[in-house]
Amino acid sequence: MTAALTHQEIYERIYSAISERRLLPGMKLSEERLAQTFRTHRARIREVLMRLNQEMVIELRANRGAFVACPTPRDLQDVFDMRRALERAIVIQLAERHGGQPVVALRSHVQSEDEARASGDRARLAQLTGEFHVQLALITENRMFSDTLRRLSALTSLAIAQYDALAAGACPPHEHAELVAAIEQGDVKRAERLMLDHLDHVEQGIQHPTSEPAELDFEQIFQLPSHRPGPAAKPARKRG
Repeated sequence: MTAALTHQEIYERIYSAISERRLLPGMKLSEERLAQTFRTHRARIREVLMRLNQEMVIELRANRGAFVACPTPRDLQDVFDMRRALERAIVIQLAERHGGQPVVALRSHVQSEDEARASGDRARLAQLTGEFHVQLALITENRMFSDTLRRLSALTSLAIAQYDALAAGACPPHEHAELVAAIEQGDVKRAERLMLDHLDHVEQGIQHPTSEPAELDFEQIFQLPSHRPGPAAKPARKRG
């Protein structure tokens, strides 16, 4: 029998599904269905949804329930304004600290992106390109950087999913590799400029929505084993 997931594990599953665009903007998150999917009670699901609402990736609507957030154009502008300020500071710090030495974690990540791009795995590529920016923040070992950027990255993923579900051009090829090279060379000015240009390209690559997202299967989204009720018993036939 599979062990019950903790509050944190449920939070991470939902958060990852949003960040990786398996849960799309506007999708309704039924407390009852989520409780059935995670084999838990609705009170725990409600606590997780409230936490996600505070992080702006879930919207709680009065008398309607919880929905994956749908960022507005103004929300998108605010997110990228914040990302420019934060990620500029991150790459400056990394270039000053790591100049003259290889950053193995970043090189490995870029290689994984190249492999996903070469194989045509667009879903994997979208996941990796988003994670690259969080990885930069993690390497600074500044938790405020990494926690904040993680939230901003999730909001960016929502905008990309809303405006362009495949987001093939969200992170142009080679730009991450060029950033890593500038950091390893200790070229602070170049790293700063490349990051700001890169974020401009990401923002410009987000297109307006063309269709409404289809409802997906929760077991599939959260990568959990299927758990569905058996067929309803047929009513007994009357005799005589």
